[in-house]
Amino acid sequence: GIFRLACEHVLRTMRRGRETLLTLLEAFVYDPLVEWGGAAGGGGKRRTTARDVRAALAMMAVRAQELKHHFNEGIFRLACEHVLRTMRRGRETLLTLLEAFVYDPLVEWGGAAGGGGKRRTTARDVRAALAMMAVRAQELKHHFNEVTEQFLAVLPDIKQCAEDWLKENDELKSVETRLQDCHQQMALIKEIEAYGSNLNNHPLYAISQKYTSYKQAKNAVEDSMKALVKILKDFDTQIENFASTTEAINGPQLMAWVQEFSGSSEEEEQPIFEHIKEFLTNAGQGAMLSQCEQAETELYQSMKQTHHLVRSCLELLSQYVAVSQYYPQSHTEYHRVVMFRKFLAAALESKSPEVCREVSNQVTALINADNNKDDTSQQIINYNFRLQNMNAEANANLNKAIERLQLEGGPDALALAQEAYREAKTNISNWVRTEEGAAAALECVVIGMLCNLNRRYLMLENGAQSAGDCLVDLTSREGEWFLDDMSGLSMQAVELLSLLPLQSASAEDAAMPVAVECVRNANLLLADLVQLNYNFSTIILPEALKKVHSEDPSVLLMINELNGVIMNSPVPLNELLTQLEMHLRYLVMDMESPASGAPLIAAEVRARYEALLSASTSEAEGQSAGRMLLMGFNGLFAAVELRARELADHLAIPIPPAWRKIDHISESMHMSAALQSPVLRAVLEDIFLVRRVQSIAEVFAMVAQCACAFKANGPPSLFDDAALCKPVRRFTAEYVLRCVLGVHSKALASVLCLLLRRARLDLHAEVEQKEIGASWSVSLESLCEKARRRGPAAERGAALAR
Repeated sequence: GIFRLACEHVLRTMRRGRETLLTLLEAFVYDPLVEWGGAAGGGGKRRTTARDVRAALAMMAVRAQELKHHFNEGIFRLACEHVLRTMRRGRETLLTLLEAFVYDPLVEWGGAAGGGGKRRTTARDVRAALAMMAVRAQELKHHFNEVTEQFLAVLPDIKQCAEDWLKENDELKSVETRLQDCHQQMALIKEIEAYGSNLNNHPLYAISQKYTSYKQAKNAVEDSMKALVKILKDFDTQIENFASTTEAINGPQLMAWVQEFSGSSEEEEQPIFEHIKEFLTNAGQGAMLSQCEQAETELYQSMKQTHHLVRSCLELLSQYVAVSQYYPQSHTEYHRVVMFRKFLAAALESKSPEVCREVSNQVTALINADNNKDDTSQQIINYNFRLQNMNAEANANLNKAIERLQLEGGPDALALAQEAYREAKTNISNWVRTEEGAAAALECVVIGMLCNLNRRYLMLENGAQSAGDCLVDLTSREGEWFLDDMSGLSMQAVELLSLLPLQSASAEDAAMPVAVECVRNANLLLADLVQLNYNFSTIILPEALKKVHSEDPSVLLMINELNGVIMNSPVPLNELLTQLEMHLRYLVMDMESPASGAPLIAAEVRARYEALLSASTSEAEGQSAGRMLLMGFNGLFAAVELRARELADHLAIPIPPAWRKIDHISESMHMSAALQSPVLRAVLEDIFLVRRVQSIAEVFAMVAQCACAFKANGPPSLFDDAALCKPVRRFTAEYVLRCVLGVHSKALASVLCLLLRRARLDLHAEVEQKEIGASWSVSLESLCEKARRRGPAAERGAALAR
């Protein structure tokens, strides 16, 4: 039909002009094709589909048929002929405009026949698309070649035009520059004409003076800059020298120098000229020999003097190092030299007047602040006066100790006593091996001495129990602290037990080694408490004072973290202690405790504290100074806690009911009643963990106050050694009162009972014979005396006892 013929004709004539066809058919093709699709959609969003295009083309075909029928020789035919002529020209423009309505619909019409919806591409569609692409490629090939030839022909002209334009542009710029210079010259000429007869007043005549002033100012600035750079280098040199000197004197180099010059300088002085003395004498040069010997003598004297001076300088330097370790880091960071260097570097970097004026104001403020320190100076004077008083008290105590040492035999008294002890122990061992019945006699004597020691120890324990909260200040007549006396008596008991041949007793009575081990563990517990106070006062406290005074960042961070553990506790530590004490009392009375949640809070505090102690992964290889200090401090308390747990295993040893009526055992069991229950011991451990954290925090707080007073940044709080050691001594006193009293005396009394039973003394029968009333007890001293009288070596033992 006519529709097919029209489509084929359109495809053939597409290679020809399209501008005219676009103009002529704009109203017949473009608008109907677009608008028919929108009209068919019912007024909604317009979307042209293949079906709409097919319908539009069909309507056009019908209209063409009608026009052919009615106008065979009319205007429509003339228009079509004009279309066919104009399609030979401008076909590319027409192709671009109509490709969406010609190519695409031709391809899409085949798939749209199945109705609306999604279509599936078929092999026919692919072949049609490939065929269309081949046609399009063939069409563009000839045209592309023509366009390429045209471009190649035009390119030389374009290049020549571009070069001409660049040349003309350069000439234009040079002309514009000359024009600007001419304008400036013209302005100068107009200015000179304006001066008229007063031309001598023109600024050009004063340019020489201005240049001279400018040159002088520039030279002054350059000289100032050079001087400031030199001063800056001097500051850097001073800072570097101070850093290297500090590193040298705080390192091993100073100790090497001290050891090198600490020896005696009086070495064997062998005359240098001794080998040539005979030669000079034979040569008649006696005068020269005398001069040489005199010079040698003077040289040796100079060497001695130099050695003495160097040693004195090293001693003075060592004292300086000991003091300089307490210098705060802020003292170095904000020193005048460091601050001046900082200000000078800022001025040299900016070179602006505003910064220079700001630096000048900062320097003036720094100098005025250093000059106006009346209050600070007064605080430092008071601090120095307090230090002098403390030094005088320490010297007085040292003199008393030296006098006491001289009365006890001098510096060699300890070595002599140790030698006499070893000799006496050796003699006793030899006597026991050689003399018949000596072992029994020795055992009899040791039993009596142990009984007396245990009585004295019980008296100390009763006194400590009566002292209560004042136990921290309890001392003996000689001024010794109660813990030193208890430790001394315990050590004597352990040494006396070491004299007995207990190896044979272990086979006969298995309880004997366990009881002796309990006595030794109790002695070690007391020794750990003594070491806690001694190591704290000699190692931990000096190191803490030094690190806090020097503002060590790791130590200050550790103190803040410890305070954070305390502040983040669910309840304040003092309130937690009150709840734990209440919980302990209710457990002792076997009643339901209203503070049963206190152990859980204490466990949370323990977990946070132990997390603070544990080193992180980044600090595994090298611990920081603050963490090492805390771990060392905590290690002293942990040693006591570990020893108490080992001792608790021996406290569970059952005691025969008859022995409970012996006075030593009954008194000691009364004092250590709370330690017999594992539940009560667990509560006591929680209590003393909280006490430990409080003591450590209190010590660091006091040290921080001393550091603030040292820098005059706070109240003048200066504590002596006794005050600084008070928190640890208070912890020790309370620990002895709650966890130690009765343990050692009970263990030693059990050993005595076992020794009496080994001496064939029936303790059960002896206790039943003296059973009178409800509150009665048997004296251990009377049992020991009876065993001594009944023993096989009574006479020898009595003689030795006397």
